[in-house]
Amino acid sequence: MLKALAVSDLVVVRHIDVEFGPGLTVLSGETGAGKSILIEALGLALGERADSRLVRPGCDRAVVTAVFDLSPGEPAAELLAAQGLDSDGECVLRRVVQRDGGSRAFCNANPIAVQALRELGACLVDIHGQHASQRLLQRDQQRMLLDDYGALSALVTATRDCHQRWKAAEQRVQELERLQGDRDRNALVRYQLAELTAAGVGGEDLAALEARHRDLAHGAANLEQCEALAILLGADEDSALARLRAALARARTLAKRATAARDLPQLVDQATVLTEEALASVERTRSAVEIDPERLARLDERLAALHALARKHHVTVADLPALETRLSGELRTFETALATLEDLERARAAARGEYATSAQALSAARTQSAARLEVEIGARLLELGLPHARFAAELSAQPEQAPQAHGQDRVDFLVATNPEQALAPLNKVASGGELSRVGLALHAASSTRVPVVVYDEVDTGIGGVTANIVGRTLRQVARHCQVICITHSPQVASAGDQHVMVTKSVRDGMTETELVALTGAAREREIARMLGAAQATKASVAHARDLLADARNG
Repeated sequence: MLKALAVSDLVVVRHIDVEFGPGLTVLSGETGAGKSILIEALGLALGERADSRLVRPGCDRAVVTAVFDLSPGEPAAELLAAQGLDSDGECVLRRVVQRDGGSRAFCNANPIAVQALRELGACLVDIHGQHASQRLLQRDQQRMLLDDYGALSALVTATRDCHQRWKAAEQRVQELERLQGDRDRNALVRYQLAELTAAGVGGEDLAALEARHRDLAHGAANLEQCEALAILLGADEDSALARLRAALARARTLAKRATAARDLPQLVDQATVLTEEALASVERTRSAVEIDPERLARLDERLAALHALARKHHVTVADLPALETRLSGELRTFETALATLEDLERARAAARGEYATSAQALSAARTQSAARLEVEIGARLLELGLPHARFAAELSAQPEQAPQAHGQDRVDFLVATNPEQALAPLNKVASGGELSRVGLALHAASSTRVPVVVYDEVDTGIGGVTANIVGRTLRQVARHCQVICITHSPQVASAGDQHVMVTKSVRDGMTETELVALTGAAREREIARMLGAAQATKASVAHARDLLADARNG
């Protein structure tokens, strides 16, 4: 529901701030007072094109702010939640138009792209006016309105569910067909996997293999170093071990004579033990040294092959086992696809059959609903002052297209308002007032999905009994959504739950538009003015009072 609309420095508006309630709100005023500017202001807040000419002369910018209450589950609320813009059930849209023509848009204080603002606006308000874009002209909206009218939600849901199952099966089949069709890739994977398996990339620890190669490659040099270390540590009388043993005897003698050398024998003894252990390690190393040219050559070949494979696949040698695992998984997927494709094709065919059955049932129900809707809308248009209007809900099947979630029907609403006219799409109707009445009839026949509906010129060219019917129809629509109607008709104005008067005045050489909420005697006087009374008289006010009473009791 639209709670409030604030407008500053827009055309002839200096500043207005109006609150709206549920039900039907009517706006009245003299011609040229600025009623349509409110429609333009609301359109700006909803993402319509901005123009520098909209900025009030002498001002730098125009600002429009619209505040909406949202109920959980509304399309607008879900859209805000998906974009991270939700704010506890409230939606505040703000549009700023600069003097240079540039504009900025905000939603709940966050900047928002104008295109996103339009998408959000389409979920909030449906404007019916001569120059306003209307959801009613969109084919998808016409189809949904027909479904709502026929209470076809169960069939629509069943068809959508069948479509989802078919689509999932279709996508899986297409994936497997693409996989199956890439024979060259599969042959390459098979060849690469065989090559990696033959090289044994996953058969042993590559680090251990490189260590063995390193030991064999340096075998002779390692043996030479072991022999040199054995000589230095203990192989002759000038070795480190011989010198340490001699040092140990002297340290023991010194420790007996010098208190300060008491710990010296222990330290030298530890050095001697460590040297003996080092000499034993050298002997073990020397005995483990292997000189095997043939084995070294085999390891050379093995490592060279592994490095060549790594370069070929643009990975490191250490990554070869992971590559083998990945290619093996890819090959298994391909082989599994070959085995399951036939089953999936059968599942796809079954899902398509279920969809076709559900879509046919939906089409049959839509055909029946369309026939009933044509009769009801024809009768309503006659009541609404269009005696020669004809309406048709045309369904055309599109079986050659891929299944659609909404079924296989294309729905077009056609209308002709004059006897010599042929039926044509709604957007070909010339008169904005006539088109508004067609929309009013459709909204009255079927609940609209949009929480706010705005009508401009819906009462153009009508009066008397027809105007009373328009007022009653507006109240009927207002039972399931908020309705705002700009009117020149006293009968329509009397039907409103709230009444706002738009006035225009000139101050300091500048035109200003103002809004006044009317109640009681003030509302009676305004309706008396709309009845044609130059000045309110007892008779005109009594007539206005009667109209208000009739509207309350109607």
